[in-house]
Amino acid sequence: MGELLSTVGIRPSIQADYILKKAIKQSGFDDLGNNPDYEGLEVLVASIERQSKLNTIGRLTSQKMFTRFMSNRLQLEDWFTNHPEELQQKIEKPLFIIGLPRTGTTILHNLMWQDPSNRAPLMWEINDPMPRPEADHWHDDPRIAVNQNNLDTLNRLATNFLAIHEVAATLPQECVGITQHMFYGITLFLHWHVPDYRQWLLQTDPEPALRYHKRFLQMLQATKAADRWLLKSPGHLNVLPTLFKVYPDAQVVFTHRNPVEVIGSICSLVWSISGMASDKGMDPLKIGQEQSLSWNQLLERAMIDRAALPQHKDQFHDLYFSDLVADPEGSIKDIYKNFNLPLPDDMGQRITNFLAQNPQNKYGKHHYDLADFGLSEAGERQRFDKYIQQYQL
Repeated sequence: MGELLSTVGIRPSIQADYILKKAIKQSGFDDLGNNPDYEGLEVLVASIERQSKLNTIGRLTSQKMFTRFMSNRLQLEDWFTNHPEELQQKIEKPLFIIGLPRTGTTILHNLMWQDPSNRAPLMWEINDPMPRPEADHWHDDPRIAVNQNNLDTLNRLATNFLAIHEVAATLPQECVGITQHMFYGITLFLHWHVPDYRQWLLQTDPEPALRYHKRFLQMLQATKAADRWLLKSPGHLNVLPTLFKVYPDAQVVFTHRNPVEVIGSICSLVWSISGMASDKGMDPLKIGQEQSLSWNQLLERAMIDRAALPQHKDQFHDLYFSDLVADPEGSIKDIYKNFNLPLPDDMGQRITNFLAQNPQNKYGKHHYDLADFGLSEAGERQRFDKYIQQYQL
């Protein structure tokens, strides 16, 4: 259908200035506050136009996504300006889960979220943060149903998406969903083939995005607080120095799995997502090379930065995927022990209940092959050799 619409001249605009004007009209606000630039949007759009070959459906969905990000940001900047008292909210010892996708980060995030002391940002409240969610209606806010309906549509369009990565309006969301309002986030180079944007992302200063991340958490915490924030994103792999600058007492769980076992799955995820937006641009060989290169860069950056942060060495906890699978409860107990956190007496039962309700392959088994993306086990072992050797994978 996207190809057909293109042939009759329907070409929705995704230009940065157009998106800003549309967002101003939608939100009713025009002030970007202390972060007036939108370079990330400009770079992303330029990369999409040069490299992604979007069909009309892809352009429509991208326009809608970018407008939502910018509209949310405009509304949030107005809220921040009028509620300076929220800057007094202290974000103490937030717990970050980092690591390659498919290394257990999502299940670990969900399992640790079973502890009522852990506050994880949920999908719906990141996607629709304004007006600010009220504590009394946090579980029955009408935005929950709207967001779930949108996710159901996504799942129908990308038929194997849930089998790869489960998402729901009321499940914890990666905190990259917050920094996307600044058009800063690794998931943005999963939606489209945008190597120029990926290069910009790995080189630009992440501090404005992480400062915005903290301000967003302060806003949410002012409504509904808990003992600590539980956050998760592979996108934090390459920003460790800045993460500790913004959150000096952060505690980081670094998950590990042999990249040879996961890179094919990542490529398959990208193929599934990007296939909704482009009929011609998503060459599986391009996906293979781009994703393999990108994630190796992120891992190598994390290893270099971690070695250069000896003052924070006790704020890391390494968790191997095989250990998490073999003993989820024991793995979580080790994290709590390492960071000297109180473990709820019934945490074991909470973990058991969640796993029983969410068994592996709940939405079907995910099938993929490295060869489909022009990759081989030997080649990937060689590419990721530094990381494999460092963590004896």
